[in-house]
Amino acid sequence: MIAKIHLLLFIASVLLTGCVNTKKITYFNDLEKINGTETTNRLQSFKVQPGDILQITITTIDKDISLILNPAAVNTSPTNPTGMDAGYIVDSAGFVSLPLIGKVFVKEKTTSEINDIITQELNKTIRNPYVSTRIANFRVSVLGDVARPGSYRVPGERASILDALSMAGDLNTTAVRNDIMLIREVNGEKQYVSLNLNDGKTLASPYYYLNNNDVIYVKPGSNKLFGTSKLVQLLPAAIGILSLITTIVIVSVK
Repeated sequence: MIAKIHLLLFIASVLLTGCVNTKKITYFNDLEKINGTETTNRLQSFKVQPGDILQITITTIDKDISLILNPAAVNTSPTNPTGMDAGYIVDSAGFVSLPLIGKVFVKEKTTSEINDIITQELNKTIRNPYVSTRIANFRVSVLGDVARPGSYRVPGERASILDALSMAGDLNTTAVRNDIMLIREVNGEKQYVSLNLNDGKTLASPYYYLNNNDVIYVKPGSNKLFGTSKLVQLLPAAIGILSLITTIVIVSVK
């Protein structure tokens, strides 16, 4: 009799501790059995928006002119004393103001296009200028059920949603993977997009690659909300204790 009870408790333990569906905590389940390559969306060029900070470096054969054109070059720190990123802030109308040139319209331009525009302006007065532009304040925020929620700086102009989640320490096992919310502001309007990390088609989504100031919100699953994950972890110990108590009761009755 006791052996049967132990057997039933053991079976229940195995079933309960194995009830977590691993497909819910893995990415792109539909790609697991696919080999080879697949054509996805082309990487969309990063377009500058008002509020962006541009780090514009202009090099010429004349060091004095280069110093005038790069007044922030004497500051080697990536941020100025106020804690803000060093560079030229794009105003609300989409312009930046540069020495010797004046206002340059950069809204909805790529950094490559900005390089060409500034070079054309400088060529009017300076020989062989070299212009390099990069986004100085490219950041994304990751909130919700991740290991390290926070705001993260992107070193280049390319970052995917997987890159952002990696910087945040990845999703917790309790996170909802089929409804990741992406919040993006475009021309003053908020866009809310749901991304499914269990679906390989997300890799081809126009929202797979991130823009400056994108916010990713990861929803907690029911396990997180109700503490079921802890219960599952404690089930083997609880069943073991229950088995011991059952044995003691049966022996006492005999």
